[in-house]
Amino acid sequence: DSAQPITIILDSPNYLRWSSAMTSFLKRKLWRIVTGDKPAPVKKPDETDNSFADRLEDWDSANHRILIFTNTSVPSVNMHFSRFDLAKEAWDFLASRYTSADLAHQYQLVSTLNRLRQESGQSIDEFHSQMSYYWGLLTVSEPKWHSLSELISEETRRLSITSQQSSFIIAATSSAPPHRSDNSRRPRCTHCHRIGHTVKTC
Repeated sequence: DSAQPITIILDSPNYLRWSSAMTSFLKRKLWRIVTGDKPAPVKKPDETDNSFADRLEDWDSANHRILIFTNTSVPSVNMHFSRFDLAKEAWDFLASRYTSADLAHQYQLVSTLNRLRQESGQSIDEFHSQMSYYWGLLTVSEPKWHSLSELISEETRRLSITSQQSSFIIAATSSAPPHRSDNSRRPRCTHCHRIGHTVKTC
């Protein structure tokens, strides 16, 4: 196997293409190590030390080949790879980093999908491929997509409450009786019966 099994270099926008190509390559022999279905071997009760050492060496060699393959195709973050001893850890790190895009990026993807229109002269197959690409980006970021839905729901709920409160305040203000001044403490003239003076000053 070569040190760089695929030609795609990973950057943030092309994670879907990169992971698909790398998965196809690793599924030849190494994929079960990436998924954790084939962990490091444990010595059997009746196994000799030499036999166990050989099995462990084979597994460790395969594990580090995956780390090398991944490292060489992800130059932007390969400085982080020195802390990983297991290929699964490195793979999970990349999946978490690139599929946990921020909500603004996911909202941008949704907006792009909503704006997509088949252009003049564009074939149906080309348009379908274009849409499938953006849907694929949303699919790999599904955990955050749930968060985006929750954010939109919460924002809608808050706007609804604010609207209801505003309507209540307007209604309460409209239905309130007009303000009347308190005349009970002002003097009343017994001659002309007007308020504001007494009979002595009438």
